[in-house]
Amino acid sequence: MISEKVDYRIQRQASRQWRSLVAALAQECTTQTEPVDPRELMRRIGVRFGTQTPLPPCENLEQLGTAMREVWKDMDWGRVVLEENANSLRIVHHDSNHGSLLATAFGETTAAWAPAFLEGTYQKWLTSLGASDSLRVTQVGEPDEFGSVEYQLSV
Repeated sequence: MISEKVDYRIQRQASRQWRSLVAALAQECTTQTEPVDPRELMRRIGVRFGTQTPLPPCENLEQLGTAMREVWKDMDWGRVVLEENANSLRIVHHDSNHGSLLATAFGETTAAWAPAFLEGTYQKWLTSLGASDSLRVTQVGEPDEFGSVEYQLSV
């Protein structure tokens, strides 16, 4: 019954940029039995979002970046730039909703936990497309005021 109410409200009262996040958040919160760290919770919500929003098969980095950008474009959640380095994949997500806008809505500590949503999403997408389980997406540095956040896929 709760999920029907959430689905109804999401479809009618949430803007495009928040629908998927709110749906994943609601599902994750309803399955929790113990208190959890906000950053870990957002990462798990990101993994769930990545599961619910799979990418099509991609044969190269250009196709991967295009597929990711299409998801974010549809939600008005910025854009991503991928850069392959010798031992890692650099992921820079620009103009996300983790900048000042989100801090205004959820408080000043938002920057400490909100970017973990994207971290979890990128982890799920890359693992689903064949990245080794030994590779992990991690945030590098703090988001700027516009919501640009850098991540790295590496051992």
